[in-house]
Amino acid sequence: MKPGYRSIIVIIAGVLVIVIASVYVVLYWENLTPLDKDEDENSDIVVLNQQRIQLLRSEVTQELKSFKMEKIIQHRDLVLRKENFSDESQMSDYQKYVTPNNSAVKTYQTSNGLTTAEKIYAAAVKWTWVSDQTLHGRLEWWLYPSQFIQDTPTDPDNPVTGMASDCESQAYTLVSILEALGTQKSNVRVVVGEVNFSGEIGGHAWVQLYENGEWFELEATSGPFWDDDDDQKLVNNNGFPFSYFKTHPYPVVEYWAFFNDQYYYNPNNNKKSNNLPVWWFETD
Repeated sequence: MKPGYRSIIVIIAGVLVIVIASVYVVLYWENLTPLDKDEDENSDIVVLNQQRIQLLRSEVTQELKSFKMEKIIQHRDLVLRKENFSDESQMSDYQKYVTPNNSAVKTYQTSNGLTTAEKIYAAAVKWTWVSDQTLHGRLEWWLYPSQFIQDTPTDPDNPVTGMASDCESQAYTLVSILEALGTQKSNVRVVVGEVNFSGEIGGHAWVQLYENGEWFELEATSGPFWDDDDDQKLVNNNGFPFSYFKTHPYPVVEYWAFFNDQYYYNPNNNKKSNNLPVWWFETD
C-alpha cells in the first residue's frame, strides 16, 4: 500500500473513532443527565418546601404571640390526658356534648343568620374564653352547648359580657352549630390533643373541618379571652381568619382523639366507631 493511502486510512480511522466516541458520550449524557438533573431539582424542591414550612410555622408563632394565646394554656392544668380517651365507653360520654339537634343550638344558628360555615366561625371567634377556675371555681367543668349559649351570659361568676367558656365547650358548640347548619357529620369533628402555643405546651380542644379532600383547623379560642393573671382583664383579639389553617400548619404536638356525636377515633390505639369514614384516619 502506498504511503499516501496509508495516511488517508489512518485519518479516516481516527475520524471514525472520534465520531463513535462522540456519539457514545452524547447517548450516555442523554440517558444520565436528566436523572441527575431531576435529583438536583427534587433536592431543591425539598429544601424550598422545608424553608416554606419553617416560614409558615414562624408566621403562626407570631400570630399566637400577638393573640397572647399562651395565656389559655399557661397556669392551667388540663385534667384530661391522652389516656382519658383510650376507653370506648368514655368516648361515648364525650360524644354526648355535641348536640346539633338541641333547640338552643338551632335557635342560635337561625336567629343570628349563620347560614354558612364562615359566618358560624366569625360568630365563634367573638365568644370569650374564660377558664373553668374563674367561671366555675374548679379546673375542669364541661358545658353542653345549650348551657354555654343560654346560661353563661347571665352567670354571676362570668367576668365578661356575653357567652363565655373554655376551649372544650367552645369546640363542642362550634361543631354542633356547623352540624345544625347541615354540615355532614363525616366532615366536621372536635379534636383534643396537646398543642404548643408560643412555647407553652398543654392540652387543648379545637375543631377540624373537611373540605376539598383535606382537614383544616378552626380555632374559636383565638378570639377574646379573660386574663386570669394579675391583670384580671379582658384581652380582645379578632381571631384567626376562617381559611388561615388551610395554608398554615396548626401547632399540634400530639393528637389524642377526634369525635362528634356520631363518630370517634383514637389514633393512639386505633379504637374507632363503626363505619368510620376513611378520611378520619387522616390528621391534617
